Amino acid sequence: MSYPNEPDYVVVRREDPDSPGTFDIVCGIESAGLNQTANTSDRFRRDCAAPADVATRAVRVTGIQWDLTGTGVINMDEFENMQAALGNRSNWRVEYGKYDDAASIPRTGTIFGYYTGPGVLTAFNTNVGEDGTAEITIAGENRPVWTTGTPTA
Repeated sequence: MSYPNEPDYVVVRREDPDSPGTFDIVCGIESAGLNQTANTSDRFRRDCAAPADVATRAVRVTGIQWDLTGTGVINMDEFENMQAALGNRSNWRVEYGKYDDAASIPRTGTIFGYYTGPGVLTAFNTNVGEDGTAEITIAGENRPVWTTGTPTA
């Protein structure tokens, strides 16, 4: 039997504005969803040889976009960083990892690969309480770049 080779964890990083090329972990964000979308518009045309037939759709791609949402726990050590990033462009990296040995303590992991791209932090939501949570939303610009393997920086 064959099973999917799926990641066990995700690491979200933001490029340090004071040290370009250095990506710092957004500690506390423990799950993330990357949504890549092709925006389209529809145009319907009739067949000139059979004008009474129902028109058929032609799909026109009008744009490509990506968005990242992340959820986890509040980390007050990241609070000021996220406040500074809100509404500003940053380079982001999302790493997909697999545990080397799920039974070992402490766990170690290997990164399958990662997406990198510029984006704007459009939301930083917190829910304060005994089990406080945090959520981030990033509106990506351009296309995210996938790189296989572990990042070098």
